[in-house]
Amino acid sequence: MSIDLAPDRSRLVGPRGERIYVVDRGPEHTDAPPLVLLHGLLVTSHAFREIIPALARTRRVLAVDLPGCGESNRPEPDAASGYSVPWLATRVHETLDVLGVARCDLLAHSFGGAVATQLVSRVPGLVQRLVLVDPVVFTMELPLEGKMALLPRLGPFLFKQLYRRADLRRYLGRVFSTPELVDERAVDVYWDRLGRDGGREAAYAMLLQMARLDDARERLSEVGCPTLVVWGDRDSLMPVETGQRLAELLPDAKLRVVEGCGHAVAEERPDALVELVSEFLG
Repeated sequence: MSIDLAPDRSRLVGPRGERIYVVDRGPEHTDAPPLVLLHGLLVTSHAFREIIPALARTRRVLAVDLPGCGESNRPEPDAASGYSVPWLATRVHETLDVLGVARCDLLAHSFGGAVATQLVSRVPGLVQRLVLVDPVVFTMELPLEGKMALLPRLGPFLFKQLYRRADLRRYLGRVFSTPELVDERAVDVYWDRLGRDGGREAAYAMLLQMARLDDARERLSEVGCPTLVVWGDRDSLMPVETGQRLAELLPDAKLRVVEGCGHAVAEERPDALVELVSEFLG
């Protein structure tokens, strides 16, 4: 990717007394609405590091660390929120409100896609155009370790006490179509943030939510904005047929498939994603 010369205003913002970290790049005053980026499970806004420089040349880009992730604070999961998709969508909306963002374009990857579709349906008029990159909006078939993590009593212990960097690296190796392309420095960043106080508890709460996404599915018909669905043709977590099904269920959507790519398009084929997004957003 090209050299990044976009202004950097990255910072913590505090909706409802919380601290949400936002990577804030690019020109603030343009005709284009800001582009908001939402990441997936077990990673952070760092997952967008390869696409932010190009996207921020002509517009403001806001990459959010979801609550419980990255540099954002990690409220303890409780019965009221449990890091549910509606709760996360509300926190994102409040964060954008603090930043003065009344309308935006939105790009979301993986579990962030569930948060994005919830946000679009709950706050009409906020999102002008939506990009969903291999989003998890249907209940998905979890790999063996994911199923083990959901076992009563044993699951929380396995995930919160025994999960190691090697396990995260192995998971990311499956996310990429070519495991050798996994950036070890990125693994270090993700592992460091996951290992901070409350990080594993938050990630586990989100894993539980990802295992039951019926509410996100029900809201797909309420996503009225133009939508671009991007899918890696070698996604081992969710086959490209899932993307075809999603595009058919959304009222105004088109599907674009990235060849030779797995689940993490922004990290594995950033140039291809930038091209698709730039063409869609104009």
